Amino acid sequence: MADKWRNVEHLQRKKANFLTNYGKVYGYGGRIDKMQEKEFNRLKGMVYLDHTGTTHYAQSQLDAYTRDLQMNVYGNPHTRSASSRLTTDTIDQLRFRILQHFNTSVDHHSVIFTSGCTGALKLLAESFPWEDGSIFSYLEDNHTSVLGVREVAAKEGATIVCVSEEELLRCSNCDDKGTLQNRTMTSENNNSMENCEPNNSVPCHFPAETDTFQGSEKLDSGNATSRSCGPSHLFAYAAMCNFSGRKFPQDWCSKIKRKQFSLCEESKGKWYTCLDAASYVGTNHLDLSSCEADFVTLSFYKIFGFPTGLGALIIRKDAEDSLRKTYFGGGTAMAVTSNGRFYIPRPNLHDRFEDGTLPFLDIIALRHGFDTMEKLTGGMLHISQHTFSLAHYVYLQLTSLKHHNGQPVVVVYTDTDFDDITTQGGIVNFNLLRANGDFVGYSEVDKLAALHDIHLRTGCFCNSGACRRHLGLSNQQIRDNYQAGHVCGDDKDLISGQPTGSVRISFGYMSTFEDAQFFLDFVQQCFVEKSPKPTGAMNGQNEQYCNTKLTPTSNVQSAKEGLDVEDDRRETEANTNSTFAKTSATQKSSGLKNEPEKQSVSLQEEQRDFLKKEIEETDQGLDSQTLNVRDNERSVPQMTWQKEEPTERREVKVPVQQHLTNIFLYPVKSCGAFQVKSWQLSARGLMYDREWMVVNESGVCLSQKREPKLCLIRPAIYLTEGVLQLSAEGMKPLNVPLTGARMGDVEASMCQSKVCGDRITGLDCGNEAADWLTRFLGRPCRLVQQNPDSDRDCKVNQAGDDTPDGKFSLSLANESQYLLISRASVRELQQQIAANSNMVIPIEDLVQRFRGNLVIDSRQAYEEDEWTELMIGQQQFQSRGRCSRCQMVCLDQATAQRTKEPLMTLFQLRGKKVPFGIHLVHNMADAEQCFIQVGDEVTPITIATD
Repeated sequence: MADKWRNVEHLQRKKANFLTNYGKVYGYGGRIDKMQEKEFNRLKGMVYLDHTGTTHYAQSQLDAYTRDLQMNVYGNPHTRSASSRLTTDTIDQLRFRILQHFNTSVDHHSVIFTSGCTGALKLLAESFPWEDGSIFSYLEDNHTSVLGVREVAAKEGATIVCVSEEELLRCSNCDDKGTLQNRTMTSENNNSMENCEPNNSVPCHFPAETDTFQGSEKLDSGNATSRSCGPSHLFAYAAMCNFSGRKFPQDWCSKIKRKQFSLCEESKGKWYTCLDAASYVGTNHLDLSSCEADFVTLSFYKIFGFPTGLGALIIRKDAEDSLRKTYFGGGTAMAVTSNGRFYIPRPNLHDRFEDGTLPFLDIIALRHGFDTMEKLTGGMLHISQHTFSLAHYVYLQLTSLKHHNGQPVVVVYTDTDFDDITTQGGIVNFNLLRANGDFVGYSEVDKLAALHDIHLRTGCFCNSGACRRHLGLSNQQIRDNYQAGHVCGDDKDLISGQPTGSVRISFGYMSTFEDAQFFLDFVQQCFVEKSPKPTGAMNGQNEQYCNTKLTPTSNVQSAKEGLDVEDDRRETEANTNSTFAKTSATQKSSGLKNEPEKQSVSLQEEQRDFLKKEIEETDQGLDSQTLNVRDNERSVPQMTWQKEEPTERREVKVPVQQHLTNIFLYPVKSCGAFQVKSWQLSARGLMYDREWMVVNESGVCLSQKREPKLCLIRPAIYLTEGVLQLSAEGMKPLNVPLTGARMGDVEASMCQSKVCGDRITGLDCGNEAADWLTRFLGRPCRLVQQNPDSDRDCKVNQAGDDTPDGKFSLSLANESQYLLISRASVRELQQQIAANSNMVIPIEDLVQRFRGNLVIDSRQAYEEDEWTELMIGQQQFQSRGRCSRCQMVCLDQATAQRTKEPLMTLFQLRGKKVPFGIHLVHNMADAEQCFIQVGDEVTPITIATD
């Protein structure tokens, strides 16, 4: 992490204070730093804070697993060979090891391997003996995978009851009329959205079955369960809430089974309990010798990162006979006939329930996970203390942060005081607030975090109950949000100013103090408003600017932590003065300080020819690859990229009319730009724009987010020769046929890849192109051309929403056929960047970063946002709304180096969606060929009105 810090003294002082308070429980006796360097070096340079989503595997864990596979031969466990017996015996030993980890044994519990925690819950739902009169109850704060159990239960006639923690624990749950204050969904109304509201008229005692089972007894895999005592009921809850980190009491299991809650005391039949332990076991010790849960579900990658796709259903011995199984697969039968319904299941529970061949190599990997984790940390108790110390520290720091007006910066969603490790885990869930009290959308936080290589989680985390409760949302509001277009996993973070989700950070056993502190400094610098917002902010969206260097400054510290507040104050002043001095000097030297006055210069007397001459001179700073389509003139592309250097103060000329100044196409998706003076339009956009893409060995489309060096590949289209030429420094130019019918002597092969969720059928461009890309990028890659018969729909509709309307075809571009940006908007942004940071980004550099197809010059910055239709020359275009930007605009297209700008300032100027430029579509109804050329007049036809 040292390379991320600009102020080492700041970090050292913070860490010394932290260790004074947490040194006894943090870092495994001082081993954490060496562990990070040796075992998790791949995490260097990033801040990974999503361990509840998945933690990471250690290097020695992978090494040991690899040696195991190299030294041993493991066969299919369903045969009788020596290799098969080795596999079977190893798996049996791992069942013992798993139970040992949870402080129990095969005498008391059984382990059924599943595909994960969700697979375990699904298996339980399908195997539990539901019937009319059964009850499935679950805590409101539960993962979606638990909620899914209710659909199976309801189909079998069970009553569905959702309760909050308060309702579960309240002894006086019943009012004078004997009604339970909970949310109940019967099997009849379970699927009706109109009946999901709280129901306060449900009888406190649930329908009781008669003492004798009605109907014929079912024969379920040899497990005939007596129902003379009434139906079976199930209560499910999480050991730890994956939303807030609240640890729920494990003694609820015994109380439920003994009917000590009013939820179950009046019901006839037997109660069972299911403990969803997925988020809990990653950093906490689960002791099944004291916890009486009948069923425990978990995923192993949550514990030590590898393998994924493997979990377990752990079952108490006295609950085994309750399960029934209908389907049977390979390996589960002792005897079976094909032409009759004769089937004898295997006697052992796991042999009956593990259908087919187990993922035995993944299971074998578990041993190395347990061994490595225990060797590195000393066990789950130390992991729990380590992760809680970091979460507690971050919680105290976040809740002490204030804006300049004394308003809090953070609202933390927690059900505890965050001071007891037995009730709170290593999760901090929160939303950020502006100085005026408005919420900062989680999408904005996510984008800025990605810019600083901070990996966190946003949304509702598949826990709609906890999300609804903590955010204060009603069921009606959730429905309204859905009607407004918000769905799980999208970036619609604020609706009517209210959050639809939150931000979650979580710590794992390899997390460090540096991770925590860097995150805190990120919040401090990017979201703490240290002075009132300036007036006249663009679109009313001006927020406190975040310095691009992210120099850590002071947090408002908790008094009981004994941190040196005075030193932090002096540090803050020094950093502020230094930044101000650098910014002022930069503004002065670049001549940008007074440029807004210069933008008012009128050009009414200038003629169009003179303007075109100015445009051509401006273009000299760009890659001057040109091609006139109508004349088929070939020009040799320049192999060097000329970056515009900051100049002395110069007059910015504002045109009297909008004109097209540049046309760019990007033949290969995410590769460099190809600039032309005139070009033909097609049904998918500019002809040959984003018609090719680079895919990795798995067929996944690569972008500059994954592979920044793509921008250094310079494509050029030569129509006369009929080739796409790829050039890059140190590489011999590669020529690829435009038609794709034949690739040299190799026939083009069909392949499929995904672009923005669409399955694309393409033509592989052959081994020569693949070898060229592989050598340059240093990873196996192939070039794929979009199949002419493979069509996609434009991703934004006329209202600007991300819903296709099926009216316009699309190439391999992300959302629309064309992207238009304005030089006036670029100039405005450049001035704001210079005013708010110590960076001066040349205009042409900024133009290239936004990767527009059509670049215009206009009178006023951002006026293009309001256009709904426009003419460019003789061609009519429709606007499909603003283009939301991501961290890709921070990649210097000439060097492939990342910076914090311009995205940081765009957040300040334009708000959470970070719009810059507009999407366009063009109707190719006419059979005639359509062209546009540099110098064409740009005329808005209609402008949006409020």
